[in-house]
Amino acid sequence: MNRRLERIQALIPQGRGVIDVGTDHGYLPAALAKAGYPGVILASDINDEPLHAAKRTAQAAGVTDKIRFLLCDGLHGCDPEAVDTLVLAGMGGDLICRILDEAEWTMDPQYTMILQPMTKAEVLRYWLSNNDYGIVREDLVEDGGKLYSILTVRFGTAWPLTDAELFTGSRKLLAEDPLFQPFLEAQITRMEKALAGMEEGSDMDVGKHKLYAEVLCQMREMR
Repeated sequence: MNRRLERIQALIPQGRGVIDVGTDHGYLPAALAKAGYPGVILASDINDEPLHAAKRTAQAAGVTDKIRFLLCDGLHGCDPEAVDTLVLAGMGGDLICRILDEAEWTMDPQYTMILQPMTKAEVLRYWLSNNDYGIVREDLVEDGGKLYSILTVRFGTAWPLTDAELFTGSRKLLAEDPLFQPFLEAQITRMEKALAGMEEGSDMDVGKHKLYAEVLCQMREMR
């Protein structure tokens, strides 16, 4: 199991149940089962092939009987009474938004959501903030030469984020993280490239350029 999934596993609290949405090869559920997680373990995916791969992983680890496998889209097949922790990792931030939006039962502070967007983290943070899902913890992990954000979220605890923090994560939550400064520099470089690309185009969106310029200014002030 890679470092990204190991960090996610470490963040999962002991509870009545956990679901790994979009489980792919099922490494996280198998690791939880082997570690003796006390609650129900659900592994779900929208496609048959990754779910079969997850079953093979569980079989190889000798924990098939400790995991329930669900063929479903997002959280549609999950019984809200069975779980108190939801893991949505390794997918785009916009897809995570869609999955949560279609599961209104997650709008309840009893649920801990561990979210790890591969792309569009700023879209996810914006959606969470505007739907009263609070980011109560942020972690950064380096894996395969890349830095990933992991958000621990609970409904009803949101506070405002600056435009820059939509991209970088909360400075308050990440200030002590040794990976924050390299991550911030990576986001600054990303924003500089985006602005340069806009300026080279023939039909620049003036409003978007102004917003990105302000975000870049805020990011530089966070150094």
